[in-house]
Amino acid sequence: MTIITVGFVAISLFIFSLWAAQSLTRPLTNFANAAESFGLDSVPAQLAETGPEEVRKATRAFNRMQRRIAEMASQRTRMLASVSHDLRTPITRMRLRAEYIESGETKTKLLRDLDQMEAMVRGCLDYLRGGVQQDVVALDLASLLQTIVDQFADAGADARYDGVDHVNVLGSPDDLERAFSNLIDNAVKYGESPEVRLLESDDVAVVEIVDRGPGIPEDRRESMLEPFERGDAGASSGASDGFGLGLAIARTIAEAHRGRLTLEERAGGGLIARVSLPKAASK
Repeated sequence: MTIITVGFVAISLFIFSLWAAQSLTRPLTNFANAAESFGLDSVPAQLAETGPEEVRKATRAFNRMQRRIAEMASQRTRMLASVSHDLRTPITRMRLRAEYIESGETKTKLLRDLDQMEAMVRGCLDYLRGGVQQDVVALDLASLLQTIVDQFADAGADARYDGVDHVNVLGSPDDLERAFSNLIDNAVKYGESPEVRLLESDDVAVVEIVDRGPGIPEDRRESMLEPFERGDAGASSGASDGFGLGLAIARTIAEAHRGRLTLEERAGGGLIARVSLPKAASK
């Protein structure tokens, strides 16, 4: 009888200890997961205030911090978007006034500067919009890439397309065109003779923009995908146009399409910008 009683007490203590441990660790695990997943691109989810009093206090403080940071980020984005949008009006006025300048060289330089300013404003607005998909359709990625490459070739760039003839993905044609145009534009500015490749597997389409430029050191590749990072070293004279948002916009758009953008070294020198996108389901 004594053995049975001791055994029952031991089992009860074990079950109680297990319950107490889970009651303490579950809120802490949820707290850690929420802190790890917190970002500025979504509405923060409020944690349930459970567990011991100390954990509940930390959870309340964390929820308040999330709300404050999200609100500050939203205010910053609205302010930058408003300033960028409003800058278009004086740029347009300056462009109209420039048309009355008689000096051909001065007029050409001023219009070129205005084109750079407008491109910078447009890039800022594109980034602040966050690459949100609109008018998502099934589109032929090969045809889209070929069209973009042809546009660069018509503008004098030594760009060429080499890939499969047809592969469908789901996405926004305008957003994907903006992303791949940014990547090819970088390859033209910072490299030479960019080559656009399109590969496919069972469920993924892979686009590679390959150049033969100076490349990017391995320790800087991840940071170059962040906004306002510049890679001017070794760039051509026209590579200074913009805020350093091209790669950041391309990555945002790729991720909005459930894809991924990575930068890798090309064998023999240069850079490979690789975009992986899920293929559209076959009908």
